[in-house]
Amino acid sequence: MNRFAHTRTVDILRGLGALLVFAILLSGVPIGLYAVAGWPIPRALPSGEQVMAALMRPDTDQHLFLVAIRTLGWAAWALFAASTCVETLSRLAGKVTPYPPRPVLPLQTLARNLVATATLAFGVTAPLTAPASAAVHVTTDAHSHTSEQPLSGHNTSPTESTEWEPLLGDRTSKPKPQGWQTRIVHRGDTLWSLARRAYGSGRLYPKIFKASRDLAQPKGLPRITDPDELRPGQRVRLPRPRKTSASPSPARESPPGAGRHSAPAEQETGEQQKAPRPGRAAPSRIPDPVVAPPRTPPPTSAPSSPQQTVDEVHPAASFTLPSGSYIGLGLASALSVAVAATRLHRRRRRLIGEPSAQGTEATEPMPAAAVVRARKKHLDSSYVNAGSPPPSDVELVAQGNAAAAPDHVSIGTRDGALIALPVAGLSLGLSGDGFQAAARAIATEFLARAGRDRAELLIPQPDAETLFSVDTPTDVPGLTVTPNLGTAITHLEAEVLRRARLLNASDQADLPALRTADPAEPLPSVLLVASVPEQANATVQAITQLGNRHGIGALLLDISSARTSLRLEDVVVTHAEGVHAENLTGANLFHLTAEDAAGMLLTLRSATGAAAPSDGAHTPGAPVNAEPAPEGTHVGPTLASPPRLTLRNEPAPIRLQLLGPVRLHTTDGPIHSGLRRSARDLLAYLALHPSGITRDQGCGALWPDHDPEITTTLFNTAIANIRKVLRKTTSLREPMYIIHGAGRYSIDPNFIDVDLWHLNTALTNARKAPTDPERIAALSPIPDLYTAEFASDLHHEWADNHREYLHRTVIDALARLARLLQADHPDQALAILEDAITHAPYAEPLYRSVMQLQSRLGHPDAVQRTFGLLTARLADLDTEPDDQTHQLLANLLTSSEDKRSGIIRKI
Repeated sequence: MNRFAHTRTVDILRGLGALLVFAILLSGVPIGLYAVAGWPIPRALPSGEQVMAALMRPDTDQHLFLVAIRTLGWAAWALFAASTCVETLSRLAGKVTPYPPRPVLPLQTLARNLVATATLAFGVTAPLTAPASAAVHVTTDAHSHTSEQPLSGHNTSPTESTEWEPLLGDRTSKPKPQGWQTRIVHRGDTLWSLARRAYGSGRLYPKIFKASRDLAQPKGLPRITDPDELRPGQRVRLPRPRKTSASPSPARESPPGAGRHSAPAEQETGEQQKAPRPGRAAPSRIPDPVVAPPRTPPPTSAPSSPQQTVDEVHPAASFTLPSGSYIGLGLASALSVAVAATRLHRRRRRLIGEPSAQGTEATEPMPAAAVVRARKKHLDSSYVNAGSPPPSDVELVAQGNAAAAPDHVSIGTRDGALIALPVAGLSLGLSGDGFQAAARAIATEFLARAGRDRAELLIPQPDAETLFSVDTPTDVPGLTVTPNLGTAITHLEAEVLRRARLLNASDQADLPALRTADPAEPLPSVLLVASVPEQANATVQAITQLGNRHGIGALLLDISSARTSLRLEDVVVTHAEGVHAENLTGANLFHLTAEDAAGMLLTLRSATGAAAPSDGAHTPGAPVNAEPAPEGTHVGPTLASPPRLTLRNEPAPIRLQLLGPVRLHTTDGPIHSGLRRSARDLLAYLALHPSGITRDQGCGALWPDHDPEITTTLFNTAIANIRKVLRKTTSLREPMYIIHGAGRYSIDPNFIDVDLWHLNTALTNARKAPTDPERIAALSPIPDLYTAEFASDLHHEWADNHREYLHRTVIDALARLARLLQADHPDQALAILEDAITHAPYAEPLYRSVMQLQSRLGHPDAVQRTFGLLTARLADLDTEPDDQTHQLLANLLTSSEDKRSGIIRKI
C-alpha cells in the first residue's frame, strides 16, 4: 500500500511539474517577450524602400539585431504553442503525429515529452485506441493451407514468415456468402484494397462505398462521401458478396495511384481508372487481432518415395496433451527449437570419454513428457505429414535465430481458427474458471520466443508463485521476476521513456522501424503479467496506452483495469467486453498445467546451454535389446547386436539403411514406392530389437496416443505391407521377412541386412578387445560405417534416445581410436578427429584435441584456424568458446613461438 501511495505521489508531482513548465512556456514567455521587446506585429507594414534602407545602413544602435531576436523569439513561442495543441489533440484522439521538418522537430519533441509526462503521471488521457470493429467475420477456406514456420511461433513481423492469414486475406479468390460487417479504416486502406480482400476483386469497391455512405461514424469523423478520401478510424460496411462466374485474380489487379500499396502496375482498364486513390490515413493505435483459418491438409498426391506415404490426417493447429493442457503449434515449434538447441549445447560441453564395460553410459535428463509430445506434434504437422523431411537440429536452431521479435501473442482458437492479439498496447484481463491456466499458457508461449532479446515477460514474485510451481526456474531467458508490482511498474515507466527518447532521436515512427534501423539495440516486446490492485489501475492503464508505440502490453489477472476483459467458464470465453470483444467471444483459450509449464520453462532454460538439474533426471528409454524395464526404473540403451544367420550363407537380398534417412534397398537399387510410413517406422524399431518385440511393445512405441484396438490394426497392416512390398521387389514369395513366433516379431537376418548391425558389431568388438592393436583393428572401420546419424527422419521418443546414445558412443570410439594412434601415427589421429568433428561440429573438447595435435605437428596457423572455426560454429548457438579453450590457444601459440625462437637462436 505504501509503495503504491508513494508512486502515486511521485506521479502527481511529476504531473504538476509538467503543468508548471507548460504555464511558464505558454504564458510566462510571451509576457516576458512583450515586456522586453514589445508586440511582434508592427502597427503599420513598412514599405519596400524602408526595408531596403534599414538593411543597407550600418546597425550601429543594434536596432535591427534586436528586431530579429524579437521576431525569432515570438516565432519560436508560436511554434511551441502550435506543437502543444497538435500533440494534445493527437494524444486524445489516439493518433501518431507525423514528424515535422528538422527546424520544428526540437519544439515538437519537447511538447510531446511534456504531454507524455502528464499522461503517464495522471493517466487521465482519452483512450489511445481506434474504435473496435463492430463485427469481424472469420473466413475459413476448406482448400486453403497455412504453412507452419518453426519457431517463428506466431510472430508476424515483416522479417519473419507468419503462420496465419490476416482477416479478409488476399488469398480469397472469389466471394463467399457472409453477413454484414463493419471494419475500421487503418493506414493504407482504400476501398479498392478492401474490396479486393473481401471479394477477390477491387472492381467491386463501389458496393462498399454505396453501403458505407450512410454509416454512422465515430465522434469527430465525417461520413464517407468520396471514395478517394478515407480517414483513420472511419467505419466501412462490407455488404454480402455475390457469387460471380469469373472474377479477376487479385494478384493481377492494380489500382492506379496506389503507389507502394499496390501490386505491380499493369495496363489500366476503364474501371480501374475510376478506382479510388489510397487515403492518407494515420496508423491505428491498436491493430486488429490475427484470426487464422484452421489448418487443412494440402491436396493429396502420389508419394514420390515410401517415406512420403501419409497414414493419418493432418493434425489441427492446436492439440491437447495427455495431461489436459491445450496448446498451439506456435508454442510447440518454439519448444522444438529449444529441444534442438539443448541437444547441441549438451554435445558441445560433453567431455569425450570411453564407454563403460557394460556397454551403457550415463545420459542427460530427457525433456518433460509434455515437451516431447509437443515437439513431435510440431514436426509431424509441419513436415512429416506434408511430405517434407524434418529439419535437423542445426536447421531448427538457425530458423529460431532468424525469428523476429513477437508482435502478437496467441491466446487460443475459435471454430478451429487460431486467434492472436497484438502485444503493443495489449490490456487483456482474465477472470473465471481456468483463468490462471490460460494466463500460464499465454505467458509461456510468449516467453518461448524470447531468445536473443526478442521478448521480455515481466511478472511480480507473488503472481509468479501463483501461476507457476515452486520448482519453476527464474533464470529463463526473457523472464524478469520483480519483488512486487511497484517495481515492475517502475521498470515499465523507465522503459517507456527510454524507448520514446530512442524513437525521437532516431526519427523513427515506431518500434519495428527502430529495430530495423538499429538491429544491435535490444528492444524486446514487453508483456506484463500481474494482478493489479485498484491503487495502480490508472498507472497501468496509462502505460499500456503508451505501449502502443513502444511495444508494451499487459496480461492482467483480473478485469478491473483491463480495456479488454474476458470471463471464462472451463477456459472458454463466455463473455467479452472491450476492444476486439466480438472476436473473442466463444474462443477456447490455450491452457497449461503448472507441471507442464515448469517442464517447458526448464527446456527453455537449458536451450541457452545451462546445465540441467540432476534432481529428477532420468535416462531415456529402456535397453533396446531387451524387454521394457519395469515401470519406475530407468536404464541406458545398449547396442543391438545382429543375430546369427541360420538358413542362408549368401548376401541378404534386402538392405535396411538406418544411418541417415530410413531406406530399403535391393540389389537393383532403393525401393521408392509402396512402403507405408508406419511400416518404415516399424522396421527401424524392429532393427533395434533383433531378438524380437511383442505386438503391444511395438504399438506402444509407434502409436502411443492411439486407442489400443486401432493400434493392433495398424500394427498388422504395417507387417502385411512390409511383406507385400519386399516380396514384390525381390520376386521371392516364400520368405516372411518379419518372423513371428512365440508371440514375438523380429527381422529375418537371412533376408534383411541392416547397416546399423555392422556398426554395432565393430563397437562391441572394440569394447571386448584385450590389447591396443586389437582395439585399433576393431575401431578402424567405424569412420566408414558411421556415415550419418541414426534414423534422421524419425522423431519418435525411442528414435531420439537411440540417436543420441549412438552418436555419443561413436564419437567416444573415434576419440579413443585417435588417442591410440597419436603416439605413432599423429597424422592419422588428426584425420580421425577431423572426421569426428564433421559428426559433432559443436563438440568443443574435440576442437581442443585437434588444436593440440596441430601444435604438436608444428602448425600454429592451423591451430588458429581451428579456433576460428569453433568460434564461428558456436555463434550459431549464441555462445563462444569457454575459458579453457582460450587458455589452451594462448598456451599453444606461446609454445610454438618459444620453439621458433629457440630454433632461430640455434641457427
